[in-house]
Amino acid sequence: MNDYIVAIPSRLASTRLPNKPILPVCGIPLIRRVCMQALKSRAAQVIACVDDDKIAACLTDLPGVEVCMTSKHAACGTDRIAQMIAARKLSPDTVIVNIQGDEPLINPEHIDAVAQLLIRKQADMATLCFKIDNAADVFDPSCVKVVFDKDGYALYFSRAPIPYERDNFMHGKPPTAAHYHHIGIYAYKAGTVLHFNQQPQADIETIESLEQLRLLHYGLKIAVGITDNPPETGVDTPEDLERVSRYIKEHGEP
Repeated sequence: MNDYIVAIPSRLASTRLPNKPILPVCGIPLIRRVCMQALKSRAAQVIACVDDDKIAACLTDLPGVEVCMTSKHAACGTDRIAQMIAARKLSPDTVIVNIQGDEPLINPEHIDAVAQLLIRKQADMATLCFKIDNAADVFDPSCVKVVFDKDGYALYFSRAPIPYERDNFMHGKPPTAAHYHHIGIYAYKAGTVLHFNQQPQADIETIESLEQLRLLHYGLKIAVGITDNPPETGVDTPEDLERVSRYIKEHGEP
C-alpha cells in the first residue's frame, strides 16, 4: 500500500536546541536521518516542509526526497503542511502521514501502519499509541496519554494521568489500569488539514498544548491504533541528541 505521502515539517529555530534540524547525529544531519527513515516506508513520496535553506541543503542530494519551502512564520508543523498542500495543489483526498522532523529513529512500520489505519477506519485522522509499562510515565506531563472508546476512536488526549484512577491515586497507590502513551505520528487527508487549519484554536488545545485536541473539539474522529513496538523518543534537548547518537553507535544504523 503506497497511495500516501509522508510530510516532514521542520524549522530551524528551536528554543531548547538551536539549529536542531541540521545538527549531526553520528555525522548525518538530524533532518536527513528522519527523511532516510521515511524512505524505508511504503510511501509514494516524501516531502520535507522546511523554512530555511540550511535545512534544504541537507537534503538536496537525497534521492526520493522533495523539499518544499514554507514560511518562517508558520505557527506549527500543521501550518507548514497546509502550505505545502496549497503549493503542490494536492487533491483533498490525498493521504498524508505527518512525521515530526526530530524523530531520527522513527519506525517505518509505524508510518505504514498509521496510513493503513486511516484508510481502513475512514476516520478524519489516525494516530498510534502504546501501553505504558511504568508508573512514572503515567504522571509525567511530557508523556501524552490517550483514552479511546470501544471502537478505537480517541475520547481525549492529555498530559495528565488519564484515566484517573480515583481509588488508587487519591491514596497514593500506583496505577493498576491500562494507560496508553500517545505517539506523535498522524495520518489524515489533505482536505482535513486545510479544514483543521482554518478553525480557531480550542481552549483545551491551548491549555494542554496539544494540537490534536482541536479536531476533537470540532467533532472530528481520530482513530487510535495500538502498537506493541514502542518507538525511540525524539530529539528536543542536547541530552536527547547524545542519547540518539549513543543508541546508533551501540545498535548500528536503524
